[in-house]
Order: sequence, then C-alpha cells, then structure tokens
Amino acid sequence: MAALALALAVYPCRSFADEEDELNEQPAAVQKTAHEQVGASMITEVEPSFEEGQHATEVEYTENGNKMAVVIAKDGTLIQKEHRMSPGDAPEVIKTAVKSQFAGGKITAIKEVERKDSKFFEVSVHAGGKSHQLTLDSGGKPIKAP
Repeated sequence: MAALALALAVYPCRSFADEEDELNEQPAAVQKTAHEQVGASMITEVEPSFEEGQHATEVEYTENGNKMAVVIAKDGTLIQKEHRMSPGDAPEVIKTAVKSQFAGGKITAIKEVERKDSKFFEVSVHAGGKSHQLTLDSGGKPIKAP
C-alpha cells in the first residue's frame, strides 16, 4: 500500500476534472465549440495541436465507448473530428488496401477523420520492420494528406 501511495505522489495522475480545467483555460470560442461537439461526453485530454497551418486545441473524449477527438482553431472553427478505432475495427476496404500495399503489414493505429469537405482515414502500418503512414479515402485509395 505504501508503494502505491509513493507511486501516486511521484507520478500524479491527471483527473478528468483537470482536463475540464484545461479546457476552461482556452479561448471562449474554443470552449463553446468543444462543448457543442463533445456534449455530455467525458473529456479525457486537452492539448495543443497544429493543423492546417495553424495552432489549435485538440480535445479528446469518449462517446458511447468510442475514442473521439475534435481539433478546434483558436477562433472556434472546427477543423476536424476524429474517430479513433482499434485496428481490428478498421473497415474491410481499408484492411484490403493495406494488405495490397504492404503484404504482411499490420495496422497499428487508425482514425477516421472528417473535415468540412472531406472524409478519410489516417492509418499507421508496421511492415518489414518499419512504420508507415497512409492516408486513404473511404474507398481505400491512397490520397495526399489534406
């Protein structure tokens, strides 16, 4: 028991309340958009991000058991929404595309990204002892990262 108390003292855990506090330190426009997108879901992390050439805030949360995130510009504009799925939950068309590009490759991370004018998948693959990053459209075709 003493070891647990010492571990918690040395490596304090951030609570969900800490993440709400972190969100409350963001600009009002970011807070407004985050609350509109996240609703009553539990916020698990708030961190700085850089998307589409601008500094932003990434808010990670859990919605109906799914790991989600929104990236919000400082002016409150929603840049993107992400659904982070387990590799086994990748759509078959994405699994097939990965296999065709990397025989024997294994998906290590995948997220479905929605932006105002596009929807695509960002996939991390381990193959041949190396890590590879793919950006695929919903049909499994490679696209240039937006």
